[in-house]
Amino acid sequence: MVNRVAVSGAVLALMLHPVAAMAATPVATTAPASAPTPETPTAPTESPFFDSMAPLPGNAVPWPTLENTATPADATPITEADVRYVVVVTGISQLNLMTRFNETSLLHKGRNEPSNIAQIRRRAAADVALIDQLLRSLGYYGGTITRKIVPPAAGGTMRVEITVEPGPIYKFTQIDIISPTPADVIVASTALGLTPGTVAAAAPFDAAQAGLRGQLAAKGHPFPDIGDPDIVIDHAATAALLTQKIDPGPLGRYGTVKSEGSAQITTRHMQRMVRFKPGDVYSSAEVEDLRRALIATNLYGSVVIKPVNAGTNPDGTAIVDLIVTGETAPLRTVSASAGYSTGEGIRVAGSWQHRNLLPPQGAVTFSGVVAQREIGLGAELRRSNWLKRDRTLVLAAALTTQNQDAFDATTASIGGLVELETNLIWQKKWYYSLGVEFAASNEADLSQQIGPDAPRTLYYILSAPLSLSYDGSNDLLNPERGFRINLRASPQVSFESGSFAYVRAQIEGSYYLPASNRLTLATRLHFGSIIGASRGNIAPTRRFYAGGGGSVRGYDFQQVGPKDPEGVPTGGNSLTEVSVEARFRFGDWGVVPFVDAGQVFTGTVPDFSGMSFGAGIGVRYYTSFGPVRVDVATPINPGPNDPKVAFYVSIGQAF
Repeated sequence: MVNRVAVSGAVLALMLHPVAAMAATPVATTAPASAPTPETPTAPTESPFFDSMAPLPGNAVPWPTLENTATPADATPITEADVRYVVVVTGISQLNLMTRFNETSLLHKGRNEPSNIAQIRRRAAADVALIDQLLRSLGYYGGTITRKIVPPAAGGTMRVEITVEPGPIYKFTQIDIISPTPADVIVASTALGLTPGTVAAAAPFDAAQAGLRGQLAAKGHPFPDIGDPDIVIDHAATAALLTQKIDPGPLGRYGTVKSEGSAQITTRHMQRMVRFKPGDVYSSAEVEDLRRALIATNLYGSVVIKPVNAGTNPDGTAIVDLIVTGETAPLRTVSASAGYSTGEGIRVAGSWQHRNLLPPQGAVTFSGVVAQREIGLGAELRRSNWLKRDRTLVLAAALTTQNQDAFDATTASIGGLVELETNLIWQKKWYYSLGVEFAASNEADLSQQIGPDAPRTLYYILSAPLSLSYDGSNDLLNPERGFRINLRASPQVSFESGSFAYVRAQIEGSYYLPASNRLTLATRLHFGSIIGASRGNIAPTRRFYAGGGGSVRGYDFQQVGPKDPEGVPTGGNSLTEVSVEARFRFGDWGVVPFVDAGQVFTGTVPDFSGMSFGAGIGVRYYTSFGPVRVDVATPINPGPNDPKVAFYVSIGQAF
C-alpha cells in the first residue's frame, strides 16, 4: 500500500517536470528573420538540477526556439566573411551570474576568433538557453531573454547584445511525500531539508539531495530508493508544487568489516577499532568514526568505506558488510626541530620514524638531541590500538648527558607505558598513562662542589609514572576557550645507598577565555611536591627547578629558586608557577604580552611566598602544525646574576 502525504517542512530535490515546467515558461527572443534555424543547444550539466532540464520529447508541447519567435528587428545580413564581435549581457550581473555565464558561454569562448554570422547565431542561441538555465537555478522561471545582433560598421566589430528580465522568484507552496508506510513518510520528511516557502532554486536542491541519503543512513537505512522529484510550475501563482517518492529501504544491521587493497592494517586489527558489533543497527556516523580512526593511524592517505547489502536477517533487516579500501601513505618520516633560549642556548632535535615497521601499527622511532647543555639518543616502539581501540603501548630506551647549572648527569633509562592519548583528530576529554621506568644515572650535584670537581653519585631509580588529564579546551594546538587539568604522580624507589621511597606529584591547570574575536586571555597554575625524602637524598635530576621558556620567562633555565653561596641552583622539594597571557591574533600573526611568576621551595608544601616575577611580549606565527613562538622577557625582581633580557624561540604556545 502506498501512502501519499502532503508535508510541511521538508523536500528532497528540485527537478523540473519536462512538460509542465518548460513548455509553459515564456521566453521572448529577437533574431534575424532570414536566419537559418539554429542548432538545438545542449543544456549545461553543472548539477543534477540542470540534468532535469533535458530537451522536450517529440510529443510534448514545443519549447519556443529563437527562430520561431524571430522579429525583423534583429535581421542581420548573412555573410560568409569572418568578423570579430563583442558580447554585451545585461540583467544578470545583479544576480551574480556573470562568472558562471562566462565559464560556459560559447559566445564568450569564441569572442577572440574571427567567426561568420551563422556561427555567431548558433552561439547566441546556445547562450540564451544557458541563461535560461542559470535563471532557473536561482528560482526564476518566468523571465524573458532578448538577443540582438548589431552589424558592424565598415571595418568595425559586430555586437551581440543579450538583455535579460529575470521576472519573479518562484517558491514551493506544496510538498507531497510518497513512501511505503506512514512511518516511512515521517522518517523521510525529517531527513529532508526544504520547506514550503523555500525558493525553488538549485542550491537548496543540491543540499537536500546530498543530505537526504546521509540523514537516512544516519537513521539506519543505508540502501534507500529515492525517486526523481516531480515538480509542477504554476506560472499564475509563481509557485512550484513538488511530489517526491522515497523508500527508506530496510533497517540495516552490521555484518562483517573487510579490508581490501592496502594491507597496512589487517581485518583482525581493524575489528579492534570499530565502535560497534555485528548485529548492531547501522549508523553512518559510526562508519565515519571508523574512517577517521583509520586516517588517524597515518598509514593511509585516503580511506573509503563502502556499505554492501549482504543479504537479509531473519527479522527482515538488511545485512550490511563494510568494505574498506585505502591508499597507503608514505610510511617513513624524517623530522627536525630547533629552538633557542637564553641560558639553554640552541637546541636541535631530529628523528627517523617508520610508522608500521612492526605491524600492525608498530611505529619505530629513533631520535636525537644536540644542545649546548644536552646530548641525547632515544629509541621508541609505539603500538597504537593495542588490544583495544585508542589504547597505546610504548616501549622506550634513552641515553642522555646533561650539563646544567644545577647538575651534571649521564643517564640511561628503559621503560614502558600504556596510555589513552589525545591527538588532533581525536581530541579527547579524558586521557591517562600508566608506566614503569628504570634509570641508572651518574650525577654530580654542582651545589655541593668543593674544589675543581663535584662528587658524583650513581643512582638507581625505579619509578612508576602515572598521569590523568582532562581537556575541556576547543583546540589541542591553539586553545581559545575552555580549561585543562593534568595530574601527575610518580612513586619512586632509589637504591644508591640502601633504598628509600618517595612520591613526586604535580598538578597543572590552564584556563582560556575568549574576550573578543581577536583576544584570548590565558592563565596557568602549576604546583609540585616531593613527599617522603629530603632534598639532599634525592637525585639532582629528580628535584624541582624553575625558570626558562616553559616556566618563568625572563630568567635563565633553573635560575629561580634556592641557590648555594656561589649562586648554583640547589633545586627543591616543591614548586609554584603562575602565568597570565593576553593573546591577540591578526590573521596568521599574533602578539602576546605576558606575566610569569614562580618559586622553588625546600619544604614539601608549595606556597606563594618569595615569588620571582618576569614580564615580556611575544610574537606568534600560526601554521598548520601549531604556532611558532618568539618571546622576549625581563625579570621584574632580578637577582644579582639574572639577565636583563631573555629570549625564547620554540614551536607551540607556552601553555
